[in-house]
Amino acid sequence: MTAQVNKRPAAIRAVLPFVFRHWLKQPARAATVAGGLLGATVADLFMPLFSGRLVDAMTLGASDPAARGAALAAFGAIVVLGLASMILRFIGLQAIVPFTLRIMSDVSRDAFMRVQRFSTDWHANSFAGSTVRKITRGLWALDLLNDTILMALLPSLMVLLGSMILLGLHWSSLGLVVAAGAAIYVPMIVLLSTRYIAPAARVSNAWDTRIGGTLADFHLLQRGGEIVRRRGARRRPAGPRHRPLAKTRAANLAAL
Repeated sequence: MTAQVNKRPAAIRAVLPFVFRHWLKQPARAATVAGGLLGATVADLFMPLFSGRLVDAMTLGASDPAARGAALAAFGAIVVLGLASMILRFIGLQAIVPFTLRIMSDVSRDAFMRVQRFSTDWHANSFAGSTVRKITRGLWALDLLNDTILMALLPSLMVLLGSMILLGLHWSSLGLVVAAGAAIYVPMIVLLSTRYIAPAARVSNAWDTRIGGTLADFHLLQRGGEIVRRRGARRRPAGPRHRPLAKTRAANLAAL
C-alpha cells in the first residue's frame, strides 16, 4: 500500500504535463473552450447581482421615475447577461468537440506507432485485444480528463472565487467566511481524492481493462476459429490442390 501511495504524485505529474502539451498544439481552440466556458460562468455570477438591483428598484414603486429607470436597466442587464451566457457556452461546447477529437487522434496514432515498433517477440507473446483495449481506455480517460478540467473544474473554481469576491465586496465578514470554508474544503477534497478514492478507482479500472482485454482476445480467437471452420467446410475445387496466396488471402478477408 505504501508503494502505491508513493506512485500517485508521479502519475499526476506525468499525466497533466502530457495533457497540457497536447493543449499547446491547439492554442486557439484551447483558448476558445476555456474562454467561452469561463465567460459564461462569469455572466452567470453577475446575474444575481442585477436581480437584486431589480428587486430593490421594484420595492421603491413604479411611480418613482428613478426606480423605474433602475429597474429597466437591471432587467436589460439580466437579458444581456443571459444571452452572453448562452452564446459563450455554446461556443465553448462547439469548440471542445474538435479540440478533444484531435487530441485523441494524435494520441492514438502515436500510441499505435510505438506499439508497432516493438519487437516481434513482444507481438508474438501479447494479445492484440488486450493491447487495443488498454489504448482505447487511455483515449476515453483523456476525453474525460479534458471535460473534467475544462467543463467542471475551471468553471467551479471561477464560481468559488467570483462568489467570494462579490460577497466580500458587499459583506466583508461573509466573504471571509466563504474564503475560510474554501480554504478548508479544497484541500480536504484533494486529500480524500488522492488518498482514498483514486486507489479504489485505479484497482477498478485495472480489473475492467483486464476483463475487457480478455473478452476482446476471446472474441479474436473465436473469430479465428470461425474462419478456420468456414475454410474447412468449403468444398475443395477439382483443380489444383493449393490455391494461390492472393486467393487464400481474399477468402480469409471475406470470412472476416
